[in-house]
Amino acid sequence: MKFWISRNSEVSIREQISTQVRLGVASRDLLPGEKLPSTRELARRFKIHPNTVSAAFRELAAEGTVEFRQGSGVFIVSDAGGRAGLGELFSRFLERAEAAGYSRQEVDEYIRERPPLRARNGILVIESDVELRAIVIEEISRLTGIQAEGTTFEEFAEKPVCNGATLAAMFDEKEKLSPILPAGSQCIFLDANSVPGSLAGRTRPAADELIAIVSGWGKFLVLAKLFLMAAQIEPDRFVARLTSDRGWRKGIDQASVIICDSLAAANFPDDPRVRVFPLVAAGSLERLREFA
Repeated sequence: MKFWISRNSEVSIREQISTQVRLGVASRDLLPGEKLPSTRELARRFKIHPNTVSAAFRELAAEGTVEFRQGSGVFIVSDAGGRAGLGELFSRFLERAEAAGYSRQEVDEYIRERPPLRARNGILVIESDVELRAIVIEEISRLTGIQAEGTTFEEFAEKPVCNGATLAAMFDEKEKLSPILPAGSQCIFLDANSVPGSLAGRTRPAADELIAIVSGWGKFLVLAKLFLMAAQIEPDRFVARLTSDRGWRKGIDQASVIICDSLAAANFPDDPRVRVFPLVAAGSLERLREFA
């Protein structure tokens, strides 16, 4: 994965680094177990203080995105959580089956003969970030034609019931969500759009164009800025507007291009300036459509 840094952005360099790693994990541009460039290497490459890089890595380690390995460096956490969670769930299922009087042979025969589970009641999106969840639900509903609803991770952990719905969550939630999935259920983990994927096929704005970034999700504004900086567009050419802020439309009429998420696009019906940046990768939506 290629890193980039802009010194002219209002987004701090620490946040630029940490956000790029998070997005890389969510889009699978960075794979479990992959080694990141060292603190010294990034500091030398971008001529920044090593403490800035270290702070970004510590933040990522605290949230469980990366891990420090003594004498080896910084790595994306291994994807062991999903498999371990599945094994734990299956063991729990076997224990309950045995307690109910079923033999292991009967369980094996049932698994072999049972038809694949199919969703009957739409899609349930598990995501605690309210604004992000609303965008994901909008993209799923609009691009797959399947009704989607949402819940928080905390609510689902307390009562992990899907009632026949297909479960969906962003890929970076896999490690903490997999161990609590109900026996027999399956969750489709959605890849986020990678930076290259988001920029592919996009016409580069002209040098004198003002670009407006609009969203109801604060982190989308940061991501969009990173996308633009990756395309070598100077930060002084774009303005960011959060739709929950009063007077957020001020200055939008002067923009030549409006970049927004799928939900915020509804604020600009039939506006040719609008360019929607989907958060969920097209391949993940296709997998979700096929499963449901």
